[in-house]
Amino acid sequence: MRNILAEDTNRENLGFSLTNLLTPKLQVGLEYGADSDEWFPQINYRLRNAENGWPAIILGTSSAWPSGEVDGSAFWISAAKLLNPRSSGSISISYTPDDDSWKTPGSFNYVLSKTMEGSLIWDGENLHPLVTWRGGRINLSFILLGGEDPTISTTVAF
Repeated sequence: MRNILAEDTNRENLGFSLTNLLTPKLQVGLEYGADSDEWFPQINYRLRNAENGWPAIILGTSSAWPSGEVDGSAFWISAAKLLNPRSSGSISISYTPDDDSWKTPGSFNYVLSKTMEGSLIWDGENLHPLVTWRGGRINLSFILLGGEDPTISTTVAF
């Protein structure tokens, strides 16, 4: 569940997603935008594992969140790699049919402690810093969408 606390943004104020790991390489699910009453497929398929110094390659589709510039689904291919024991990064190429745009999103993640990590997510146009508390089955993230719109994301594993 994601809840945007700021008013007057061009994003869904409340969103839900449910995913399931079908195989070690394939995750499928659905995302739901409560404001728009729209459903988006979520599929992640790992084409190759990160090994021998090479990054993992992942192919997928999901909503264009966290971007506030486009709606609908985005399709992407990403390369992700553990940079050292405490940090990882990714770079992607994404296509959004809604506005016929290509973008180059990326991310950087840093482990702050056993239960806390910080991330920077670049959606191809805006930077979204976040801090996540990992509490086993429940994870909470505080996100500043575009560096200014406060958002809470809650993940419950079951």
